[in-house]
Amino acid sequence: MPLILAGIDEAGYGPTLGPLCVGLSVFEVPHQEGQPVPCLWKLLSRGVCKEAGRGGKPGPGNRIPIADSKQLKLSSSVTTTHPLVHLERGVLCMARCMEAAVAPADDLSLLTAFGAAVPGHLCYAGPGRALPCAHDVGQLAIQANMLAGAIRDAGIRVLAMRCRTMDEREFNDVAARANNKGATTVAAVGEHLRFLWESHAGFDTEGRPRLGVVCDRLGGRAMYADVLSRAVPGAGVTVLEESDTRSRYIVEDTAKGRRMGVSFLVEGEQAHMPVAMASMIAKYVRELCMARFNRSWGATARDLAGLELKPTAGYALDAGRWLRDAKDLLTSSDRAALIRRY
Repeated sequence: MPLILAGIDEAGYGPTLGPLCVGLSVFEVPHQEGQPVPCLWKLLSRGVCKEAGRGGKPGPGNRIPIADSKQLKLSSSVTTTHPLVHLERGVLCMARCMEAAVAPADDLSLLTAFGAAVPGHLCYAGPGRALPCAHDVGQLAIQANMLAGAIRDAGIRVLAMRCRTMDEREFNDVAARANNKGATTVAAVGEHLRFLWESHAGFDTEGRPRLGVVCDRLGGRAMYADVLSRAVPGAGVTVLEESDTRSRYIVEDTAKGRRMGVSFLVEGEQAHMPVAMASMIAKYVRELCMARFNRSWGATARDLAGLELKPTAGYALDAGRWLRDAKDLLTSSDRAALIRRY
């Protein structure tokens, strides 16, 4: 009986500017009872790898790198290669391989396909921006076809790719209500868990979960039973393990015939491909949002002050620089809507 493997990871928890994005990827994989949970990197080794090539090139054998987004996002200081070349290749090629295949022509179509809301401030508004932004359309289609062949031959199905965006105002509101910054990521992860519970939770003929979820650990937290109980009201939560590196649980509701295993791992994106894919989804969506942010404020600076406003990725040190450079452009309401207080 096949297994359903899901991964969850975030991008943008720490910055001062821009949205928090939490990605989800879901795969159905062949599995024989009594055998270990299969590794998707191995099953798809003909089409994917963990290491990217230099200069924006794919990995060995023209394979698509699927790895922690922090490893794949290139520095914005690189002038010869688009910083999103690896993230975009992986995300857009995998999106074409979903059961409900997606080949978005622009960023708004991608956000819609992933269930991701555009952040609320006016600087994020505007018409769709053409995709891909770092690749030739034809070359990307060739690589997507190669990946599709590897997926088909391995008997795998790509069931879903999703992203929850939490803009700056909502981030502040959630953190303030809980008096805890971590509540922001917990809330977004909880939404993904409810989606998985409603759409994919079940058990095999031996009563074992058919759905396994791996989430990158949320900060230094080790205990998640309360998080799972809130995410799936009415279900029972059994603690299997809570250690310095791994926390494992069974969530079940036998009356409804639903059961899933959930693990929170330190550096989960290094051990499970669905988590790495979720990391890439989250980072790519956040980068597309920040591109909107920077284009909008750059145009405002040129039009109103005749200035060139250097873009920002939103992280604390450079966000401080950007806020100083943009101080004469921002109203008090802009600051309230765009600056995270936590």
